[in-house]
Amino acid sequence: MSGASAIRCDSDLQRSNTLLTHSEVKRVRDKIQRIEDKRDGPGTRRHLLATSVRLSRSMAGDLHKMADHCVERLAIDTPLELYAYASPQSNAACFRPEDGRVFIMFSSHLLENFDPAELMFVMGHELGHHVYQHHDIPIGYIVRGKPPPAADLALQLFTWSRYAEISADRAGAYCADDLHSVARALFKLASGITGERIVKFDMKAFMGQVDEMVAPDGRTGQDAPMQDWFSTHPFSPLRVKALKQFHESSLMQDDGFDKTELERRVQQVMQLMEPGYLEGKSRPARAMRDLFIAGAILIAESHGGYHRERTRRLERISW
Repeated sequence: MSGASAIRCDSDLQRSNTLLTHSEVKRVRDKIQRIEDKRDGPGTRRHLLATSVRLSRSMAGDLHKMADHCVERLAIDTPLELYAYASPQSNAACFRPEDGRVFIMFSSHLLENFDPAELMFVMGHELGHHVYQHHDIPIGYIVRGKPPPAADLALQLFTWSRYAEISADRAGAYCADDLHSVARALFKLASGITGERIVKFDMKAFMGQVDEMVAPDGRTGQDAPMQDWFSTHPFSPLRVKALKQFHESSLMQDDGFDKTELERRVQQVMQLMEPGYLEGKSRPARAMRDLFIAGAILIAESHGGYHRERTRRLERISW
């Protein structure tokens, strides 16, 4: 296996393979392909050229060197274009490839406030989405469909999306090879704090938030709020804890624990965002799952959340 395929999260790969065989996912994928086959007007690249700035090597040489490093590390052979857009928030996104090109877009705030090692992590993360072909599952199109997807499919999609982020995080960490900088990048994303004049980053304290999310009786996902189930991304402290486990594994350290143990630990962390009966096979478990999911979707729809606000983020894969 190549470096990228060897470090991919098992739960991402397994859930992705399952979803790609789902009839509704296949139907939406076929529909999108038919639309793209008929497209004769401007596409994603034209839109990016019109609404953002393409960063050439002469304009952003250091950023392109980071991209070159990640491309080599992840064994990517697709041409890459980098873009910047004006925004007061830290964000980046990888767009679905078009005409044999991959597009990565960075906000101006992120480029100006993240140091080189942090930017390397972000670059590798976005390229991870490409190398793992996360765009093959059109989650945004499916969840805003009319009618909405079945309850079980909705949960499967959002659960997969969170594990896909774990894979992308590993790709970023594999490129950066600097756990502290990776954790600090996620801290900046979660807090919006990019300087150290008032607040100093403490990785141990940041990860400590995960322990306080566990119920007093030790239960995890059974008490997860419903909105957690429909989050596309794991919470930042969970991501840092999962990355620390990755960094300590044999995938990054010669004397680290094996990948099987890594995946077990990551699943334990990720259960903090999943209902305890997500995998339940009994009739009560199924009934409880369907009842709560249906209620969550109705509540989200009434606030425009499930079909509009959330799905806008899903049209592109962002970090």
